[in-house]
Order: sequence, then structure tokens, then C-alpha cells
Amino acid sequence: MRFHPIIGIVSLAAAVLAFTVPARAGDAAAGKVVFENAKPPCKTCHNENRNPLTKVGASNTPDEIKAWLRTPKDMMAKKGKSGVKPTFGPDKISDKELDDLAAYLSTMR
Repeated sequence: MRFHPIIGIVSLAAAVLAFTVPARAGDAAAGKVVFENAKPPCKTCHNENRNPLTKVGASNTPDEIKAWLRTPKDMMAKKGKSGVKPTFGPDKISDKELDDLAAYLSTMR
């Protein structure tokens, strides 16, 4: 059996694309829905008067926002903050919802 050069080129191109395709960006509109329907509600602690999120996107990268949601104790230690924040693990919001929520919160600048 002979090696066909076209198959080699296609295989190489597929391998390169697998490593260069950017991570899926979240959908900010869908993230707003996640924010409004989160359990426990985000609005319980984050509103105009208390712990506003109006600049969360300016002071955190999307990955940091995701870390705030998945591992808040670690982020509090990293950012020198104190308090209580619920953990939104995969049992509460899916990875897609996490991406969407981070995209929405990133718009707050």
C-alpha cells in the first residue's frame, strides 16, 4: 500500500487546525440570561448599591471571571479580597453557560 501525498497534506492541515482554532467564545446575550436565572441569584449580592459588577470586565479577564465563578476562594486569595461567594460548579452551570456568563460580565466596563 502506497502513501498518498494528498492524505498526508490533509492530515497535517487537520492537525495544525486542531491546535490553532481559538477556544469557543461565549455569547454575551445568552450569558445575561444565565446571570438573571442563576441559583443562587447573582443579584442577591451584586446590585447597584452593593458589590456592583459595573466594571468587572475592565478589571478581570474572561478566564479570571470564570475562575471567580468556579473557584471563588482561590480568586479571593489571589486578588486580596475577603468575603463569601458561592461556587458555581458544573453541577450549577455548564461549561457553555460559564463561557456565556463570562462573555456577558466581560461587557461590563
